[in-house]
Amino acid sequence: MTDINLSKKVVVSNMCLFCKIAKKEESAYIVYEDEYTIAFLDKFPLAPGHTLVVTKEHFDDFLNTKKEYLEKLAFSSNIVSRAVKESVKSSGIRLLTNVGKSAGQVIFHVHIHIIPTWDGSYPEEFSYFEPRKEQRKEYYEFLQRVISQNVKNILSL
Repeated sequence: MTDINLSKKVVVSNMCLFCKIAKKEESAYIVYEDEYTIAFLDKFPLAPGHTLVVTKEHFDDFLNTKKEYLEKLAFSSNIVSRAVKESVKSSGIRLLTNVGKSAGQVIFHVHIHIIPTWDGSYPEEFSYFEPRKEQRKEYYEFLQRVISQNVKNILSL
């Protein structure tokens, strides 16, 4: 069996926003963190509760991420997805990652988007929500608190 080298790491520039967030050099509304990953609210969400799960180690995309980090990324994405779904009372969740500029990747650091979906419109408490716009501070603070608590509840089961 051929061992595929998935350890390609891109030299981390001082410009990688997600590396800065992982190192606490840049602020974010963090909802979950472990040794390998960190999850935080998307600054310009597509839907209420849109959250990103990011590796703390820099890999430029999903295809170039080490196996051990992929496993942790999957575990963290599962926990955070469940917490987000409960927190915003969504009927579904989209999990996605973009690989390459042509696929829509904007920040070249592996990350999973957790995007809630509903059968109808957003719940009443998010009636003000505008997709892909920076939201009110109260939006981020509320969701950070609720999602973080739901993560703790899930992990305690």
